[in-house]
Parts: sequence; structure tokens; C-alpha cells
Amino acid sequence: MKNLLFLLFAVVLIAKEQLFVHMPSALPSIATNTSFGKELLMLINGAKDEISFAIYGLREQEEILEALLRAKKRGVAIKAVVDSDANGNNYYSDTHKLYKHFKVVSDSKSYIMHNKFFIIDKKTLWSGSANISDTGTGGYNANNAITTDDKRIIKLYQEEFDEMFYAKKFSKQKSKRGYEQIKTEDSVISVYFSPKSNTYEEGIKELLQNAKEYIFVPIFYLTHKELSHELIRAKKRGVNVKIILDASAAGNKYSMHKTLRGEGIEVKVENFGGKMHCKSMVIDDSHIISGSMNFTKAGNSTNDENTLVIQNSALAIKYKNYFLELWHKIPEKYLHHDTSPESYESINSCKDGVDNNFDGEVDLKDTKCDK
Repeated sequence: MKNLLFLLFAVVLIAKEQLFVHMPSALPSIATNTSFGKELLMLINGAKDEISFAIYGLREQEEILEALLRAKKRGVAIKAVVDSDANGNNYYSDTHKLYKHFKVVSDSKSYIMHNKFFIIDKKTLWSGSANISDTGTGGYNANNAITTDDKRIIKLYQEEFDEMFYAKKFSKQKSKRGYEQIKTEDSVISVYFSPKSNTYEEGIKELLQNAKEYIFVPIFYLTHKELSHELIRAKKRGVNVKIILDASAAGNKYSMHKTLRGEGIEVKVENFGGKMHCKSMVIDDSHIISGSMNFTKAGNSTNDENTLVIQNSALAIKYKNYFLELWHKIPEKYLHHDTSPESYESINSCKDGVDNNFDGEVDLKDTKCDK
């Protein structure tokens, strides 16, 4: 028994980084059903001193809101940064509740504060692609999240948060800064914040150029031309390149997926009801790229974003397996045919209560669902 306890303690000591993934659920959920959502709840419930978080907004995640309110009641200082447009409006319907209960700062600009990270007691970072919503932490969309307890990484995120919260600087107002590379007990992690870092040039390009076996890309939006051309060059030198793209993003006129298909790269457009919402890559059982940044010019150059490039074989293999599970769930016909995000082709999208193609019409009110 003592040996078992020692082993468990040892695992806790060395478990610096954890990767959480979620297969898309059948429908949105007001319950926090995802593994990374449950992890976030546990972290909030265990907070003793302070919680700083930067999120796109809040929608129908009462468990997380209630956990934050309980934390405030027991004396935890809570500070938040959220997105808003030039008129002070937020895309997510419950974001106003954060203003009611906590100290909140917003960017109030046309560009997007797109981060999704929490810092708990300056001891743990939670960061990923999932919004705090019924489709994000609730589970409808495909998403991922990373946690780490490395103090150097957390310090960088706290500095980024403080520049937004206290200095009220966003987007290109923020000071320019190169990336930081940090060696933890089991990973080498590079930290990037857009737009102060040129995440593509400094963090992604060289990895694509050095890839030898495979590059797997589960991604929401892919409109970045230079990144796409590096994927094409990788394909031409024999690298196995596969991409899973969100159906709504495939309808964007700037999407690069047709160009990539034309160069022989396998691109599947998902047919989930929810979204392929990851902003990520996995390369050669070696590196994961994970964060809030879509592979777009705005994500790299204008929006407030965070990206982690993680060299860790165990996590990379786990993420590769996640990608392949998603890949095999999508029928082969979607290698050549783009699904409509709000239609009977996209499973459950005509009965999920979500405007999946952003046209203002939901479910049977949408012409593609009205049969």
C-alpha cells in the first residue's frame, strides 16, 4: 500500500502538463460535461486566493458561473477579461452576468479578444480552444485543453492578462514580445501571444518545414495562405498531411481547403452537428500546437490569442489518436464534398437550437432544414 501511495504521489509530482480532448457530443448541454470542463470546475472549486481569466464570453454554463460565485463568497479575488464589440456587446448571451458579479474589463473594439484561459492561484493554467458555453465546455463541439503547473509559463500568462486587465491594452496596443521557450519536467513548451508574437513565423513555420512523417490538423478556420503553402510543400516532400475542417469555415470565401485538396492533401469537412473548434496540429509524434488562435491572418496579426507549442511525445501520440478517431468518424465522401453546417447532412444540426451557419436562422427556420 505504501508503495502504491508513493507511486501515485510521484505521478502527481511529475504530471506537469495534461491534455484533455473531447469528441463532439450529440447536442449542446447546459451541464459541464467535458473532461476539460470538469477539470476547470475542480480548479475553480479548489481556488484559495485568486482567479484571473480571459474568455470570449459566457453562455449557459451555470455550473462554472456558480463555482466562480462560490469562490468569490469564500474570499477568492476574481478578475476577468472578455471580448466585446465597439458598442460594448458580446456574442454570448450570459456574459453580462460576469459584469454583475465580478471585476471585468473588455476590449470594446472591432477586433476580437479570443483567448480562453484561466489562471488559478498563480499555480495552475488552464488553456485551450473551448469557449465557456453549452457548445464548448458543454460539449457539442470538438475541442481540446491543456493544463500546466509550471510557474514560468503561468507568469507569462499572468503578465499577458495584467496588460489587458490593468493597462487595458489589447491587440496591437500591447508591447511587442518574442516567444518564450521553457523546459518543464516532461515537455519543452514555447509560449506565444498574438499579436505581440508572430506566432506563425516564430512558432509554426519551422515545425512544418522540418516535419518528416505526418502533419495532422484539426482546425476551425484555415485561411492563412503562407501556412497553407507550407503544408503543400510538406506534402510534396512525402509528409502525410491530413486536415479536418469545420463545415461553417469551409463556406468562407477565403478558406484554403480547396487549394489544398487540389494539391493532393486530404481534407475532410466534418459533418458533426457541432463544430470542429480545435485550433491545433500534431506533428511526427513529437509536437502539439494548441490554443485559441485559428489559422488565419486575423488570428496571427490582430486578435488577442494564446498558443502553446509543446514538444512531448506522449501528449503528441494521444492527440494523434484523437485526430484519427475524429477522422474515421467522418465519411470518406467528405474528402470531396463540403457539408452544409445547418442541414440534415450535419448530424442533429436541424434540432440543436444553434445557428450553425451564422445566417440568423435556426433549425427548421433555416431553408436547408425546412423540408
